Amino acid sequence: MADDFTHDVFLSYSSKDKAVVRAVAERLQGDGLRVWFDEWGIRPGDSIPVKIEEGLEHSRVLVLCMSAHAFGSGWAQLEAGTFRFRDPLNTERRFIPLRLDEAPIKGSLAQFLYINWLPKSRKKEYAKLLEACRPPANPTTVEEEATREQVAKKVIQLDYKATIRAYAFSSDGKRALTGADDKTVRLWDVETGRCLHVFEGHTSVVISVAWSANRRHALSGSGDKTVRLWDVETGHCLRVFEGHTDEVWSAAWSADQHYALSGSSDQTVRLWDVETGRCLRVLKGHTGLVISVTWSANQRRALASSYDKTARLWDMETGQYLCVLEGHESGIWSAAWSADQHHAFSAMKMAASGYGTCRNLLLGCERRKPLRRPCRPCRLRSNTRTPKSSSSAIPAPAKPAYPCGLRSTIGSPATRR
Repeated sequence: MADDFTHDVFLSYSSKDKAVVRAVAERLQGDGLRVWFDEWGIRPGDSIPVKIEEGLEHSRVLVLCMSAHAFGSGWAQLEAGTFRFRDPLNTERRFIPLRLDEAPIKGSLAQFLYINWLPKSRKKEYAKLLEACRPPANPTTVEEEATREQVAKKVIQLDYKATIRAYAFSSDGKRALTGADDKTVRLWDVETGRCLHVFEGHTSVVISVAWSANRRHALSGSGDKTVRLWDVETGHCLRVFEGHTDEVWSAAWSADQHYALSGSSDQTVRLWDVETGRCLRVLKGHTGLVISVTWSANQRRALASSYDKTARLWDMETGQYLCVLEGHESGIWSAAWSADQHHAFSAMKMAASGYGTCRNLLLGCERRKPLRRPCRPCRLRSNTRTPKSSSSAIPAPAKPAYPCGLRSTIGSPATRR
């Protein structure tokens, strides 16, 4: 069951307390937790009861926001969702009451120790809430040493002759996917090194592979200019995403598994609806092949790195790019977000020496020249207005001037609009 948790925290509350709870959700997410909050988890047209049930099923911690509003007419429904988390035999889940006001606590909930979220107590109590919601601690030192010994004693060699171009481990570490020059995606048992399935359908080298969060599906990008969606258990191709005009270097799932991003040698990033296979946006602006794409945890931003020596930060709601991140001396081969979404790192390979460099892209500013005193990271947003985007090329905004005289990176990508 623990492996099926796609969210750390589910927030249950009365709609009349939405403003208070939204602030809690954003703060927990900013500290790296995966939060299920109805505004973020339910899209227009979704069945609300079904989506709530899915969210509860795949969340490790339930935070029940108790208030006079919550104890009103909708209380029975809110309380019903707590039972699986209050079961003392279900040790993988946790139930945390969060008291928003001084309304008397109803029934059996009085026996649970709550976190006091009255305005005057929030600053002090937040540390308790964050600690209670965090995933279990890492293994002890003794367990880590035992793991190291096991790793050192066992090496699995795959019985496979093709050149592997991409690989990805499942979240439980028991399976691995590979993409190779023989035009196939393969599923492997990590413990035995046995090939469990061969996914056939691509007509050229497979360059990228990515697991879905629930480990039931996978994406692959290929030199045949397509992205394919696979059923991991059967090896069947469920859908082919077509539209790129050159090889696909990368593919990435959104956190809710409804969307996918792909980056291609055609210098574009495409946003796909996984359910329908329809291309929702074409993000243009790079002048070299797009090697990697990655989502922010809240799905509002995407980071693409390219052979044009830049990374671009995109707003996924509008399709507009927020900033061009410059400074590398050659193509950027990979980029990754920090857990709090305030920072990202990028890496390039230096052709002459073979050594790599890594930069913290979103920290604040890069200096053009030494300053007498170090400035604080700007964290400023451009005030330049850009036209509304379409599925075609997105016009580049003019470079804003910054008071410190440094080259801009970007403000906090976690900032919610």
